[in-house]
Amino acid sequence: MRLLSSYLIIAMCFVTSLANAARQPFELAGNSVPAGEQRSFLASVTNTEMVVPMTVFHGKKDGPVLTLSAGTHGDEFPAITALQRLRHEIDLAALKGTLILVHAANLPALHQYGLSALHPGDKKNLNREFPGSENGTATEQLAYFLTQEIVARSDYLADLHSGSAYQQLWPHIYAPFVGDEKLDARTLEWAKASGMQHIVLYGDRPRDPENSISYPNTAMTRGKPGLTLEIGDLGNNQEEDILAYLDALRRLIAGIDMLPSELPVSEGQVIYKQLIDVETPSMGFFEPHCEIGELVEAGALLGTVRDYFGEPIADLRAPKRGVVLMLRHTPPVNQGMGLITLGIE
Repeated sequence: MRLLSSYLIIAMCFVTSLANAARQPFELAGNSVPAGEQRSFLASVTNTEMVVPMTVFHGKKDGPVLTLSAGTHGDEFPAITALQRLRHEIDLAALKGTLILVHAANLPALHQYGLSALHPGDKKNLNREFPGSENGTATEQLAYFLTQEIVARSDYLADLHSGSAYQQLWPHIYAPFVGDEKLDARTLEWAKASGMQHIVLYGDRPRDPENSISYPNTAMTRGKPGLTLEIGDLGNNQEEDILAYLDALRRLIAGIDMLPSELPVSEGQVIYKQLIDVETPSMGFFEPHCEIGELVEAGALLGTVRDYFGEPIADLRAPKRGVVLMLRHTPPVNQGMGLITLGIE
């Protein structure tokens, strides 16, 4: 019996060794990463001078390909720092599958003078140009590269955002839906696995993969769960937001069984089925009367728009009962601008 057991153990080890040896290198943007290794590199965007910093962890064990992507906008920083830290804590020996970290998807926007979400070359919003164009403007070419190299190679995608330099934001996560019941259910369950307390069901993006508009929706229209996380605001890079991001990212990785986790199960998550933007009817100077994260009743005064002499010209009130998820921080506003976003349960 002991001899038979020894043969069985040797056979199992041999099979495991063969499986690891058979796992092919992971190819991404002209870079090859062997199984069991980690590589960080600057990926060149085809036919441009742009590069995208990436790290690939290619585990020896089979599993999904997950991309965590930060820096789509140039004034959103906590996720970038969180990915830098996450890079140093991934256990390759335990990893099932392949983890891609896109450290900053839009370097030109990140490094322009002054805080701006937009690419300086064409003043376009990368998160509105997917799936992009190989021969388009700079932003369209970048979107095309991310579609072809990242979305196409991924099984799951999480796009990591923050409130911009002029926006206060309550941490939340978007779980898109595209009318595919199984995919929508998988996406929502993955969003819940993040541990984030506020989950927004979001079905307003096009269902056409050739006009997918946003990064995660490009994944969804190709049959892959795609989430948007929002943590941090005002163009800041606060430690509490970085730590909140790290917690959510660890949970997302564990939530699809890529790494083990002993993190406690989250409770009390709130799901919002509608977002309402409260717009100003007038140009002027905005004075908020609500706070981020506040639950407001229908009809509550949310803010006042004043003229340049300080006289009130418009009161903004809540059309429904909801939670203030986003709030305009800087006072100058233009007619029709959304100043407050309410999440409706």
